[in-house]
Amino acid sequence: MNRMTPAMLLKALKMFRGFTKAAGEYLRDKERLRYLLAAAVSIAQGRGAKLFNDIQLLVRLLKASVSGAYTGLSVHKLVTIVAAMLYLISPLDVIPDFIPVVGYVDDAAVIAWVLKNIAEELKDFKMWEERA
Repeated sequence: MNRMTPAMLLKALKMFRGFTKAAGEYLRDKERLRYLLAAAVSIAQGRGAKLFNDIQLLVRLLKASVSGAYTGLSVHKLVTIVAAMLYLISPLDVIPDFIPVVGYVDDAAVIAWVLKNIAEELKDFKMWEERA
């Protein structure tokens, strides 16, 4: 099983939405946010280059936005990204992470969904990064 069924994806997105309240709290607490981002990068390192690169991009975007250096992202999008990071590090998800290989499919699907939903903002951010 390398792909999520539509029902599994819907369940993952419902669980993801549950992380949005906590995401707002993380955005208000810079120390907790810093810990979350470090944990997400650490987890992504062991799960393949694509996920690792995607997480690194999202971390750079979050750091630049939270510091005020980059202003092209809405609070809603910031919350969405942080919620995805919380989903990634959470042991409670649709496919338990302890199941080899397959356990990471839902995490990757949630990150891919977020990347798709902020694709325009990511293009703008990458251009901003190149100029900075």
